[in-house]
Amino acid sequence: MEMGHFIGAVLCGDGIFADWAARSDIRCVSSVQELGSFLKVEPVDWIFSAGNPYILPKDVFGRARQGAFNYHDGPLPRYAGVHATSWALLAHESEHAISWHHIDDGIDTGDLVIQRKIPIAPTDSALTLNLKCDEAAIKGFQELLAGLKFGGLIACPQTQGDRSYFSKFRRPDAAGCLRWDRTAKICQQ
Repeated sequence: MEMGHFIGAVLCGDGIFADWAARSDIRCVSSVQELGSFLKVEPVDWIFSAGNPYILPKDVFGRARQGAFNYHDGPLPRYAGVHATSWALLAHESEHAISWHHIDDGIDTGDLVIQRKIPIAPTDSALTLNLKCDEAAIKGFQELLAGLKFGGLIACPQTQGDRSYFSKFRRPDAAGCLRWDRTAKICQQ
């Protein structure tokens, strides 16, 4: 909005975000179906999906006249799916990233347009790494909007050979339980 754009509607399951939308005179829809119905009547140029649990179907994201983008809290294609920050910490990564990508028929498979690297500190937890991702996502979104407005946004296909996918049903080995009868050295193997 600060860049002169109009927000037609927001889909949110969060009360604080819904309150912000209401105070800003932005229509708030409560389901993907309601968003789809809205888009049939009110066409939009762009759809941006950030920090939500919804997978948008093609009959929704395909209604954007110019394109649809998703924010992912991990480096794509390596950490596609959910809880990317936790999986990166469990893998003892020293670096992470956020990604903005085109929405397509897959989950986190669209062409990459923005990636911002994030160092992982030895003291980082899933919470602190998520906060770093949120800060990088905001800067990445500003970069995305500028790229759309002024041109120069380059989309790069993801290399599927490097892809990993973490579904919402996947759990860490041993259900993430610590074995107090073993040394830490053994547990790290």
